[in-house]
Amino acid sequence: MKAKYLEVTQNITLWLIIFACFSINLPTAFMSISSVGILVFWVISGDYKIKFERITNSPIAIIAIVLFVLYVLGTLYSTASWHDRLKYLLKYEKLLLIPLIVSVLSLSRVRAYAINAFLISSIIVLLASYFKWLGLIPHEDIGQGYFIFKGRIAHGIFMAFVAYLMMARATKSTGFKRILWITLVILAGFNIVFLVNGRTGQIILLALIVWFTFEFWNLKAIKYWLGLILIGFTLQQMLPIELHSRLLDTQQELAAHQSNGVQTSAGQRMEMYKTTISLIKKHLLFGGGTGSIAIEYEIEAKKNNLSMNNVPNPHNQFLLTTQELGIIGLIVLVLMWVLSWRESYKISNSQDGVVFRGLILTMTIGCLFNSLLMDASEGKFFCILGGVLASGFKPFVGKTDA
Repeated sequence: MKAKYLEVTQNITLWLIIFACFSINLPTAFMSISSVGILVFWVISGDYKIKFERITNSPIAIIAIVLFVLYVLGTLYSTASWHDRLKYLLKYEKLLLIPLIVSVLSLSRVRAYAINAFLISSIIVLLASYFKWLGLIPHEDIGQGYFIFKGRIAHGIFMAFVAYLMMARATKSTGFKRILWITLVILAGFNIVFLVNGRTGQIILLALIVWFTFEFWNLKAIKYWLGLILIGFTLQQMLPIELHSRLLDTQQELAAHQSNGVQTSAGQRMEMYKTTISLIKKHLLFGGGTGSIAIEYEIEAKKNNLSMNNVPNPHNQFLLTTQELGIIGLIVLVLMWVLSWRESYKISNSQDGVVFRGLILTMTIGCLFNSLLMDASEGKFFCILGGVLASGFKPFVGKTDA
């Protein structure tokens, strides 16, 4: 009876992980339900010895726990109210999904189901975005493009990673399947650049395309890129080609921004970065504590008569973590990316390693322009998929990984 109970609860846990991957593209409530379900069934499904063994053998699981513990300690000395301390701490509890998933996901077929579930929901969202553009689905134009469920930033980030994932699938496919993947990659790229005007997604897409060429062609990619740049420059000189995207407007926005006058998106971000750096200097080693950014930024903004004083995050995860947890927190955050990258080469399925590196690049680049770990959708996007991919490390692979 006990064995049957454990088998049922463990299987439910795995199906919840698959559903969590599918729900990444859905409204945040679905991810919250799946995350809570994973935690509950992790607790009641037993086999704690094996679970903790897998966690202690996973550098990424350990560093995710360490980073969360730092946020817990940060609540003890934060300058924020206890309400804000706990509110911000709960934004980082998603880090615990990494060790939870790593500790229970041992089957390669379940890992494949989980990645495919994310890919399927992403393709559905991609097609729905085009249906909006074509007028087949009702769309309220608010000047941010044809995104589905998520805002333009999250939509662009997810779609850029999906394009990379589909490029990886194309390299392993032949015939009609390869043509299908390449077609979907082109649709995703067009969607990011022209249909949803989020600059972060556009930057990530470009970076992932460049990295993809090095991933599969190594140093040969350099000559290909030089040739492509030369062709592009020649065409630009010969033909009246005009490309427009928010990314190309960034320099103009920075020049036009005035703290007490004209406000631009890029200018406001630069203002937030500079102000946050000023806050970091005041608590360099340990930071101002978890959740302290809002109150400390408001004081600094009023003192310097800045355009914004209600800033819950500076739209840069590296700066936010350093402001809250100091240099120590920044080191642990960077170490999480570094260890993830290093361990990606130890994943049993080499294509999963390629995908994991794309995920890491997506997050690290995105964190330069947004506080992605703090954000509900983007943070769970990394923690859920990162946990799934990290569970495939070679030291874990044995008789159960079949």
